[in-house]
Amino acid sequence: MDRQTNPSSWWVSITSMCDNGDNESEDDGLDSEDDLRSLCSSDENCGSRRSNKQYNPRCNFSEFKFVLGMEFGSVELLRGALKRVFHKKQQRVCLCNKFYRECKGQMSDNKSFRVNTLVDVHNCGIVFNSQHVTVNWLANHFLDEFRLNPNMDYATFKEKTFKTKYSQVKRHKFYRARNKAKKILEGSVSEQFAILEDYCKQLLATNPRSTAKIQTKLVDRKRIFERCYICLKACKDGFINGCRPIIGLDGCFLKGYYKGILKTTIGIDGTNSIFPIAYAIAAKENTNSWKWFLEFLKEDLAINDPTKYTFISDKQKDLENAVETLFGGAGVRFCVRHLHSNFKKENPDILLKQMLWPATNATTEAEFERRMQELKDFDEAAYT
Repeated sequence: MDRQTNPSSWWVSITSMCDNGDNESEDDGLDSEDDLRSLCSSDENCGSRRSNKQYNPRCNFSEFKFVLGMEFGSVELLRGALKRVFHKKQQRVCLCNKFYRECKGQMSDNKSFRVNTLVDVHNCGIVFNSQHVTVNWLANHFLDEFRLNPNMDYATFKEKTFKTKYSQVKRHKFYRARNKAKKILEGSVSEQFAILEDYCKQLLATNPRSTAKIQTKLVDRKRIFERCYICLKACKDGFINGCRPIIGLDGCFLKGYYKGILKTTIGIDGTNSIFPIAYAIAAKENTNSWKWFLEFLKEDLAINDPTKYTFISDKQKDLENAVETLFGGAGVRFCVRHLHSNFKKENPDILLKQMLWPATNATTEAEFERRMQELKDFDEAAYT
Protein backbone atom coordinates (compact mmCIF):
# COMPACT_ATOMS: atom_id res chain seq x y z
CA MET A 1 0.00 0.00 0.00
CA ASP A 2 1.30 3.41 -0.90
CA ARG A 3 2.35 5.64 1.98
CA GLN A 4 0.58 8.96 2.31
CA THR A 5 2.85 11.98 2.20
CA ASN A 6 2.51 14.76 4.78
CA PRO A 7 2.10 17.97 2.71
CA SER A 8 3.74 20.17 5.33
CA SER A 9 6.79 17.91 5.59
CA TRP A 10 7.01 17.70 1.81
CA TRP A 11 6.93 21.49 1.48
CA VAL A 12 9.61 21.92 4.16
CA SER A 13 11.89 19.46 2.36
CA ILE A 14 11.38 21.21 -0.97
CA THR A 15 12.07 24.60 0.61
CA SER A 16 15.22 23.27 2.24
CA MET A 17 16.40 21.80 -1.03
CA CYS A 18 15.84 25.12 -2.79
CA ASP A 19 17.74 26.96 -0.13
CA ASN A 20 20.62 24.56 -0.51
CA GLY A 21 20.49 25.05 -4.24
CA ASP A 22 20.81 28.81 -3.79
CA ASN A 23 23.83 28.35 -1.57
CA GLU A 24 25.44 26.08 -4.11
CA SER A 25 25.06 28.69 -6.84
CA GLU A 26 26.77 31.26 -4.66
CA ASP A 27 29.69 28.91 -4.05
CA ASP A 28 30.28 28.16 -7.74
CA GLY A 29 28.71 24.71 -7.42
CA LEU A 30 31.12 23.44 -4.74
CA ASP A 31 29.56 21.96 -1.62
CA SER A 32 32.93 21.71 0.14
CA GLU A 33 36.62 21.22 -0.38
CA ASP A 34 35.93 17.51 -0.84
CA ASP A 35 34.59 18.28 -4.36
CA LEU A 36 38.13 19.18 -5.42
CA ARG A 37 39.55 15.86 -4.30
CA SER A 38 40.28 13.09 -6.82
CA LEU A 39 38.40 9.81 -6.67
CA CYS A 40 39.89 7.12 -4.50
CA SER A 41 41.56 4.23 -6.21
CA SER A 42 41.08 0.65 -5.12
CA ASP A 43 44.27 0.64 -3.03
CA GLU A 44 43.47 3.86 -1.14
CA ASN A 45 41.61 4.16 2.13
CA CYS A 46 38.78 6.57 1.42
CA GLY A 47 37.64 6.56 5.01
CA SER A 48 40.72 8.55 6.06
CA ARG A 49 39.63 11.76 4.32
CA ARG A 50 39.57 14.79 6.57
CA SER A 51 36.26 16.50 7.23
CA ASN A 52 35.88 20.19 6.56
CA LYS A 53 33.84 20.39 9.78
CA GLN A 54 36.65 19.70 12.22
CA TYR A 55 36.46 21.91 15.29
CA ASN A 56 39.21 24.47 15.76
CA PRO A 57 39.48 25.72 19.40
CA ARG A 58 41.06 28.96 18.14
CA CYS A 59 38.10 29.92 16.01
CA ASN A 60 36.10 33.13 16.41
CA PHE A 61 33.30 32.18 18.80
CA SER A 62 31.19 35.22 18.05
CA GLU A 63 30.07 33.42 14.86
CA PHE A 64 30.48 29.80 15.96
CA LYS A 65 27.56 27.36 15.60
CA PHE A 66 27.21 23.64 16.07
CA VAL A 67 26.43 21.79 12.83
CA LEU A 68 25.75 18.17 12.00
CA GLY A 69 28.90 16.22 11.30
CA MET A 70 31.22 18.56 13.23
CA GLU A 71 34.14 16.57 14.67
CA PHE A 72 36.01 17.12 17.93
CA GLY A 73 39.42 15.69 18.70
CA SER A 74 38.51 14.81 22.31
CA VAL A 75 35.65 14.95 24.73
CA GLU A 76 37.41 17.83 26.52
CA LEU A 77 37.26 19.92 23.34
CA LEU A 78 33.57 19.09 22.96
CA ARG A 79 32.81 20.09 26.54
CA GLY A 80 34.83 23.26 26.17
CA ALA A 81 32.93 24.22 23.01
CA LEU A 82 29.60 23.61 24.73
CA LYS A 83 30.59 25.86 27.62
CA ARG A 84 31.91 28.58 25.31
CA VAL A 85 28.64 28.54 23.37
CA PHE A 86 26.78 28.91 26.63
CA HIS A 87 28.95 31.82 27.82
CA LYS A 88 29.50 33.70 24.58
CA LYS A 89 26.36 35.85 25.01
CA GLN A 90 25.56 38.00 28.00
CA GLN A 91 21.83 37.16 28.02
CA ARG A 92 20.62 34.00 29.75
CA VAL A 93 20.62 31.02 27.41
CA CYS A 94 19.80 27.36 27.83
CA LEU A 95 22.34 24.56 27.72
CA CYS A 96 20.52 21.56 29.11
CA ASN A 97 21.94 18.09 29.57
CA LYS A 98 19.70 16.81 26.79
CA PHE A 99 21.57 18.90 24.24
CA TYR A 100 24.93 17.59 25.41
CA ARG A 101 23.71 14.01 25.57
CA GLU A 102 22.15 13.88 22.12
CA CYS A 103 24.60 15.95 20.11
CA LYS A 104 27.66 13.78 20.65
CA GLY A 105 28.61 10.46 19.14
CA GLN A 106 31.89 8.65 19.74
CA MET A 107 33.91 7.82 16.64
CA SER A 108 35.81 4.68 15.74
CA ASP A 109 39.11 5.82 17.29
CA ASN A 110 37.43 6.00 20.74
CA LYS A 111 38.87 9.49 21.22
CA SER A 112 37.15 11.79 18.73
CA PHE A 113 33.51 12.80 18.76
CA ARG A 114 31.14 13.78 15.98
CA VAL A 115 27.83 15.64 16.17
CA ASN A 116 25.45 12.97 14.90
CA THR A 117 22.23 14.43 16.25
CA LEU A 118 21.71 18.12 16.93
CA VAL A 119 18.86 19.25 19.18
CA ASP A 120 19.12 23.00 18.72
CA VAL A 121 15.60 24.05 19.72
CA HIS A 122 14.65 23.86 23.40
CA ASN A 123 11.76 24.76 25.63
CA CYS A 124 13.58 23.99 28.88
CA GLY A 125 13.28 27.46 30.36
CA ILE A 126 15.97 29.73 31.77
CA VAL A 127 18.78 28.19 33.83
CA PHE A 128 19.86 30.53 36.61
CA ASN A 129 22.23 28.26 38.55
CA SER A 130 24.11 26.54 35.77
CA GLN A 131 26.75 23.96 36.62
CA HIS A 132 28.79 25.24 33.68
CA VAL A 133 29.62 28.49 35.50
CA THR A 134 32.69 27.07 37.23
CA VAL A 135 35.49 28.73 39.16
CA ASN A 136 37.95 28.30 36.27
CA TRP A 137 35.51 29.79 33.80
CA LEU A 138 34.75 32.81 36.00
CA ALA A 139 38.46 33.44 36.54
CA ASN A 140 39.21 33.45 32.81
CA HIS A 141 36.02 35.22 31.72
CA PHE A 142 36.49 38.11 34.16
CA LEU A 143 40.28 38.19 33.92
CA ASP A 144 40.39 41.76 32.59
CA GLU A 145 38.11 42.97 35.37
CA PHE A 146 40.30 41.33 38.00
CA ARG A 147 43.37 42.83 36.34
CA LEU A 148 41.92 46.34 36.69
CA ASN A 149 40.51 45.70 40.17
CA PRO A 150 42.42 42.84 41.84
CA ASN A 151 40.68 43.48 45.18
CA MET A 152 37.15 43.49 43.78
CA ASP A 153 34.64 42.49 46.45
CA TYR A 154 31.53 40.40 46.07
CA ALA A 155 29.16 43.39 46.24
CA THR A 156 30.90 45.05 43.29
CA PHE A 157 30.76 41.82 41.29
CA LYS A 158 27.03 41.45 41.98
CA GLU A 159 26.47 45.01 40.81
CA LYS A 160 28.36 44.38 37.56
CA THR A 161 26.52 41.11 36.80
CA PHE A 162 23.05 42.07 38.05
CA LYS A 163 21.27 41.48 34.74
CA THR A 164 23.44 38.67 33.37
CA LYS A 165 23.52 34.91 33.77
CA TYR A 166 26.32 35.32 36.32
CA SER A 167 24.01 37.07 38.79
CA GLN A 168 23.49 33.85 40.79
CA VAL A 169 27.18 33.15 41.44
CA LYS A 170 27.68 32.40 45.13
CA ARG A 171 30.04 34.33 47.35
CA HIS A 172 32.49 31.47 47.97
CA LYS A 173 32.70 30.69 44.24
CA PHE A 174 33.44 34.34 43.43
CA TYR A 175 36.32 34.57 45.90
CA ARG A 176 37.78 31.28 44.68
CA ALA A 177 37.59 32.64 41.13
CA ARG A 178 39.27 35.88 42.21
CA ASN A 179 42.13 33.94 43.81
CA LYS A 180 42.42 31.83 40.66
CA ALA A 181 42.58 34.95 38.49
CA LYS A 182 45.21 36.46 40.78
CA LYS A 183 47.29 33.32 40.39
CA ILE A 184 46.98 33.56 36.60
CA LEU A 185 47.97 37.24 36.56
CA GLU A 186 50.68 37.28 39.22
CA GLY A 187 51.75 33.66 39.43
CA SER A 188 51.57 31.43 42.48
CA VAL A 189 53.34 32.27 45.73
CA SER A 190 55.80 29.42 45.27
CA GLU A 191 56.69 30.71 41.79
CA GLN A 192 57.33 34.17 43.22
CA PHE A 193 59.66 32.75 45.87
CA ALA A 194 61.52 30.93 43.09
CA ILE A 195 62.34 34.22 41.34
CA LEU A 196 63.13 36.16 44.52
CA GLU A 197 66.87 35.94 43.90
CA ASP A 198 66.42 37.27 40.36
CA TYR A 199 64.34 40.12 41.79
CA CYS A 200 67.12 41.08 44.20
CA LYS A 201 69.71 41.01 41.42
CA GLN A 202 67.53 43.24 39.26
CA LEU A 203 66.95 45.57 42.21
CA LEU A 204 70.71 45.96 42.75
CA ALA A 205 71.27 46.49 39.02
CA THR A 206 68.70 49.31 38.85
CA ASN A 207 69.49 50.80 42.28
CA PRO A 208 73.28 50.74 42.71
CA ARG A 209 74.67 50.68 46.26
CA SER A 210 71.42 49.36 47.66
CA THR A 211 71.35 46.33 49.96
CA ALA A 212 69.48 43.08 49.23
CA LYS A 213 70.28 39.98 51.27
CA ILE A 214 68.69 36.52 51.13
CA GLN A 215 69.32 33.73 53.61
CA THR A 216 68.40 30.16 52.71
CA LYS A 217 69.05 26.65 53.98
CA LEU A 218 69.46 23.30 52.23
CA VAL A 219 66.84 20.64 52.88
CA ASP A 220 67.11 17.45 50.80
CA ARG A 221 69.33 19.32 48.31
CA LYS A 222 66.71 22.04 47.89
CA ARG A 223 67.12 25.68 48.86
CA ILE A 224 64.48 26.75 51.39
CA PHE A 225 63.83 30.45 51.97
CA GLU A 226 64.45 31.73 55.51
CA ARG A 227 65.00 35.51 55.48
CA CYS A 228 65.26 38.49 53.20
CA TYR A 229 66.46 42.05 53.86
CA ILE A 230 66.12 45.04 51.49
CA CYS A 231 67.22 48.66 51.90
CA LEU A 232 67.30 50.99 48.89
CA LYS A 233 70.12 53.49 48.42
CA ALA A 234 67.65 56.39 48.20
CA CYS A 235 66.18 55.40 51.57
CA LYS A 236 69.63 55.28 53.17
CA ASP A 237 70.57 58.73 51.89
CA GLY A 238 67.15 60.17 52.70
CA PHE A 239 67.33 59.12 56.34
CA ILE A 240 70.95 60.16 56.88
CA ASN A 241 70.56 63.57 55.22
CA GLY A 242 66.96 64.56 55.89
CA CYS A 243 65.44 62.74 58.88
CA ARG A 244 65.53 63.10 62.62
CA PRO A 245 67.59 60.59 64.65
CA ILE A 246 64.48 58.60 65.50
CA ILE A 247 64.00 55.02 64.28
CA GLY A 248 60.72 53.13 64.57
CA LEU A 249 60.74 49.34 64.58
CA ASP A 250 57.78 47.02 64.23
CA GLY A 251 56.70 43.68 62.80
CA CYS A 252 53.44 42.18 61.59
CA PHE A 253 52.26 38.71 60.65
CA LEU A 254 51.88 37.74 57.00
CA LYS A 255 48.53 36.08 56.30
CA GLY A 256 49.22 34.48 52.93
CA TYR A 257 49.73 30.83 52.06
CA TYR A 258 53.26 30.99 53.46
CA LYS A 259 53.27 32.51 56.92
CA GLY A 260 56.02 34.72 58.28
CA ILE A 261 56.85 38.09 59.80
CA LEU A 262 57.28 41.37 57.94
CA LYS A 263 59.78 43.57 59.80
CA THR A 264 59.93 47.27 59.01
CA THR A 265 61.88 50.29 60.14
CA ILE A 266 60.89 53.92 59.54
CA GLY A 267 62.15 57.40 60.28
CA ILE A 268 60.54 60.83 60.70
CA ASP A 269 61.39 63.56 58.22
CA GLY A 270 61.33 67.34 58.70
CA THR A 271 57.55 67.54 58.13
CA ASN A 272 56.76 64.87 60.76
CA SER A 273 55.91 62.40 58.01
CA ILE A 274 56.84 58.72 57.98
CA PHE A 275 59.94 57.89 55.95
CA PRO A 276 60.56 54.20 55.06
CA ILE A 277 64.09 52.95 55.62
CA ALA A 278 64.26 49.17 55.25
CA TYR A 279 62.20 46.02 55.52
CA ALA A 280 62.75 42.30 55.97
CA ILE A 281 60.82 39.03 55.85
CA ALA A 282 61.57 36.29 58.35
CA ALA A 283 59.99 33.04 59.42
CA LYS A 284 59.66 33.95 63.11
CA GLU A 285 59.81 36.99 65.37
CA ASN A 286 62.58 36.19 67.85
CA THR A 287 65.77 37.76 69.14
CA ASN A 288 67.93 36.04 66.51
CA SER A 289 65.87 37.30 63.55
CA TRP A 290 65.71 40.84 64.98
CA LYS A 291 69.49 40.87 65.49
CA TRP A 292 69.99 39.69 61.90
CA PHE A 293 67.77 42.55 60.67
CA LEU A 294 69.32 45.25 62.90
CA GLU A 295 72.92 44.27 62.02
CA PHE A 296 72.29 45.15 58.37
CA LEU A 297 70.40 48.30 59.39
CA LYS A 298 73.28 49.47 61.57
CA GLU A 299 75.71 48.98 58.70
CA ASP A 300 73.50 50.69 56.10
CA LEU A 301 72.84 53.77 58.27
CA ALA A 302 76.46 53.93 59.49
CA ILE A 303 75.40 54.15 63.15
CA ASN A 304 78.69 54.44 65.01
CA ASP A 305 77.38 56.28 68.08
CA PRO A 306 74.03 54.77 69.19
CA THR A 307 73.63 57.38 71.94
CA LYS A 308 72.62 59.93 69.28
CA TYR A 309 69.59 57.86 68.23
CA THR A 310 66.24 57.01 69.76
CA PHE A 311 64.43 53.75 68.98
CA ILE A 312 60.65 53.38 69.23
CA SER A 313 59.02 49.94 69.48
CA ASP A 314 55.95 48.15 70.86
CA LYS A 315 57.70 46.65 73.92
CA GLN A 316 58.22 43.33 72.15
CA LYS A 317 60.68 41.47 74.38
CA ASP A 318 62.84 39.96 71.62
CA LEU A 319 63.10 43.32 69.90
CA GLU A 320 64.13 45.02 73.15
CA ASN A 321 66.89 42.44 73.64
CA ALA A 322 68.21 42.92 70.09
CA VAL A 323 68.23 46.73 70.40
CA GLU A 324 70.00 46.55 73.76
CA THR A 325 72.66 44.22 72.30
CA LEU A 326 73.44 46.19 69.12
CA PHE A 327 72.60 49.74 70.16
CA GLY A 328 73.59 49.93 73.81
CA GLY A 329 73.14 53.42 75.26
CA ALA A 330 70.55 54.50 72.68
CA GLY A 331 67.32 56.12 73.79
CA VAL A 332 64.37 53.72 73.94
CA ARG A 333 60.74 54.80 73.71
CA PHE A 334 57.49 52.87 73.31
CA CYS A 335 54.58 53.34 70.95
CA VAL A 336 51.64 54.98 72.76
CA ARG A 337 49.08 53.07 70.71
CA HIS A 338 50.41 49.77 72.03
CA LEU A 339 50.68 51.20 75.53
CA HIS A 340 47.06 52.34 75.35
CA SER A 341 45.96 48.87 74.17
CA ASN A 342 47.33 47.47 77.44
CA PHE A 343 46.22 50.52 79.42
CA LYS A 344 42.54 50.26 78.49
CA LYS A 345 42.28 46.63 79.61
CA GLU A 346 42.33 47.77 83.23
CA ASN A 347 41.24 51.40 82.64
CA PRO A 348 38.46 51.45 80.03
CA ASP A 349 37.31 54.91 81.15
CA ILE A 350 36.92 57.24 78.15
CA LEU A 351 38.04 60.23 80.20
CA LEU A 352 41.36 58.56 80.97
CA LYS A 353 41.92 58.05 77.26
CA GLN A 354 41.14 61.71 76.61
CA MET A 355 43.71 62.68 79.25
CA LEU A 356 46.40 60.29 78.01
CA TRP A 357 46.63 61.42 74.40
CA PRO A 358 47.13 65.16 75.12
CA ALA A 359 50.09 64.19 77.28
CA THR A 360 51.66 62.26 74.42
CA ASN A 361 51.14 65.22 72.06
CA ALA A 362 52.88 67.67 74.35
CA THR A 363 55.79 69.43 72.62
CA THR A 364 57.51 70.79 75.74
CA GLU A 365 58.59 69.13 78.96
CA ALA A 366 56.58 71.56 81.08
CA GLU A 367 53.36 70.81 79.21
CA PHE A 368 54.00 67.07 79.45
CA GLU A 369 54.49 67.27 83.23
CA ARG A 370 51.28 69.27 83.61
CA ARG A 371 49.25 66.78 81.58
CA MET A 372 50.62 63.84 83.50
CA GLN A 373 49.88 65.55 86.81
CA GLU A 374 46.26 65.98 85.74
CA LEU A 375 46.12 62.27 84.98
CA LYS A 376 47.64 61.45 88.37
CA ASP A 377 45.19 63.65 90.24
CA PHE A 378 42.26 62.01 88.47
CA ASP A 379 43.36 58.38 88.96
CA GLU A 380 46.66 57.62 90.67
CA ALA A 381 46.34 53.88 89.97
CA ALA A 382 46.13 54.59 86.24
CA TYR A 383 49.11 56.94 86.46
CA THR A 384 51.32 54.29 88.00
